[in-house]
Amino acid sequence: MLIFAAVIIALPIAQAEPFMVDTRLMLLAHPLFAKFDHATARFRGTSSEFVDGGQEGVDRLIAEIRRLDAWLLASPKHLQEKLKNVPVPDRAAAERAFLTEKREAEAQLAMLQIRAYNARLVPGRPGVTPEASTMPQINEIAADIRAVLRELKDKHKTDVIIDVAELLPIVAKPRATSPTLSANLHARLWKDPGIASSAEFAAWLDEADSWWAGKLGLDASVIPFGANDSRLEAVKLIEERTKGLKK
Repeated sequence: MLIFAAVIIALPIAQAEPFMVDTRLMLLAHPLFAKFDHATARFRGTSSEFVDGGQEGVDRLIAEIRRLDAWLLASPKHLQEKLKNVPVPDRAAAERAFLTEKREAEAQLAMLQIRAYNARLVPGRPGVTPEASTMPQINEIAADIRAVLRELKDKHKTDVIIDVAELLPIVAKPRATSPTLSANLHARLWKDPGIASSAEFAAWLDEADSWWAGKLGLDASVIPFGANDSRLEAVKLIEERTKGLKK
């Protein structure tokens, strides 16, 4: 599961009004999430991506790693060649451009090396990466969301962050009250907490969840009093923080 609960931090005395965010919206705004391939449950363009073509695909990947490695080993020679016909006043800019190209090649090589390693971990299935290969991307998304939450916490000078992801599910149309929802299970729950693990209660909760979300509407203020709505602000901060990943 990629969606995780944001931390709700509450101290005995809050210094200011709490603010609310929706971690689903923050997740959707993250560039890495856009790279998630639902067919393979891996992130495209990362070390977790499957290698197409089985063993032949893995062999091509290894050949590309060797090519990049050789290019980097010969980078001083490549720099000399680039500077050979460059006028002296323009050499500093040419060197900076080459160093940028070199750093990108180094990052690409590191990613491909990890990808080649992952692509050989599943016995009998060359090119298929294990589920655990997505952890670096998941951790990166989680770290960015936590960083934005800390930034918002410092900005608003509050100790309380409320994640409304579970309070306002994405449901566009309200449902009519069903016989399942008409059952007064929430009253029975107080008398018999054991029904919370029953299939009847699960069906009732699902119906109640969808009905309430449809009644409120997607743009509803889930917490109308006592909390500032920072959902859009959090999304903008995620976009600013990760703009370098959109390549």
